[in-house]
Amino acid sequence: MSSFHPTAYTSAADALAAALRIRESGDWSALERFCIDALQHFPHDIELSWQLSHCHWLRYDGAASEAVMRACLAHHPESAQVKHAIAFYLLEQARYNEAEAMYRESSALDPEQMGVALDLADLELRRGAWRDGWTRFLRRLDRTRDTSSVVRVMEALAPRWRGEPLAGKRIVVYSELGLGDDLQFVRLYPRFAAAVKQLGAQPLLAVRAPLQPLIERFVPDCVTVETHDFDAIDFTIGMMSMPYWLGLSPAEIDGRPYLDAEPSLVQTWRDRLADDGRERLRVGIVWAGSPTHRRDSQRSIPVDALAPLWQLSGVTFYPVAPGRDADIARMRAAGADIVDVTQHYREHFHDSAALVTALDALVTIDSSPLHLGGALGRPVLAMIDRASHWCWGTGETQPWYDSVRLVRQQKAGDWTPVVARVAADLAQRAAIKRR
Repeated sequence: MSSFHPTAYTSAADALAAALRIRESGDWSALERFCIDALQHFPHDIELSWQLSHCHWLRYDGAASEAVMRACLAHHPESAQVKHAIAFYLLEQARYNEAEAMYRESSALDPEQMGVALDLADLELRRGAWRDGWTRFLRRLDRTRDTSSVVRVMEALAPRWRGEPLAGKRIVVYSELGLGDDLQFVRLYPRFAAAVKQLGAQPLLAVRAPLQPLIERFVPDCVTVETHDFDAIDFTIGMMSMPYWLGLSPAEIDGRPYLDAEPSLVQTWRDRLADDGRERLRVGIVWAGSPTHRRDSQRSIPVDALAPLWQLSGVTFYPVAPGRDADIARMRAAGADIVDVTQHYREHFHDSAALVTALDALVTIDSSPLHLGGALGRPVLAMIDRASHWCWGTGETQPWYDSVRLVRQQKAGDWTPVVARVAADLAQRAAIKRR
């Protein structure tokens, strides 16, 4: 279903229901055509306008998305929802000051909007206003969640710590957001643990199962959040709340590595990579993240855009994330020297950490392997989209990892200059290795 039939819909709600069915099919072009036609019959409908604006955003046209919602705003000037959408599209165009002003207008109309609060926190953290940003970011814990969410599960075991006295108490810091967030912010746990011990508490770190074997080398007594028997605990705290309680400031970020892979496992991977007997620059590569990520359409790179990398002489690529067989087949068909060894993974992040350590460099989008490579101190070329995550700021310098070089998009959706710069860097590295 891709066209609008006026006689079929007696209300904007009926048209929206049809639009959502098209959206579920994943046919974004059909959805765009449908919404354009539907808005002729139900002009300035907020929900239909938002669906159309989202289609434009998926085509990397944030300006068109903004224009759709501004036209809607002219007829709904007091709509917090419309102002929220405009603010988001301003952020996606890297117009950060305008975005923040619009988010604040939206928040003034409806202070309870969770999405607005979290996006405002993003902007505050991005510009270095960490006291405000980390405070506002606490709102994430109050989101409506299903009963199986880790926050709901942990807070059913023991209440969230809100600054109560800790003498004689047991407090659990637990994984709550993405794996990349865990890898990036687990660096703070030793400092947090020392601080609460000074207050008389017994701290415990609980991380997701895929990370536990790796994190255990950094925090020896860490446990697995999914399976540990949390007996007699008094308080819980999400890992991403540690910066707030520590009063963390940008000046305190240390870019030195803090994780390391098991040496014997690294040697196993080095032996495995050396089996072909070729002296090559061996480069890990990550081009796509989880499709459920809010911004995956912006951060992941189409396979065809990577073609210049396959022309490099003396470079072999190794996918770091498993399960990308179809993409790898397309890369090989395009001439890529690419070897998939992820079938040898036994403990995902433990093995991927050893693999990344055994490689010469890592090329990745903004996904958890970027944080893994940086935390390990490995050379990383990070291909990031124009707006990207707040932690990467607005340019190409960042304090989080000394070994990570940012290569930022200048135009949304245009990966050509980014890939060209990465290819040039790898060509230099390959030439040095051949000497």
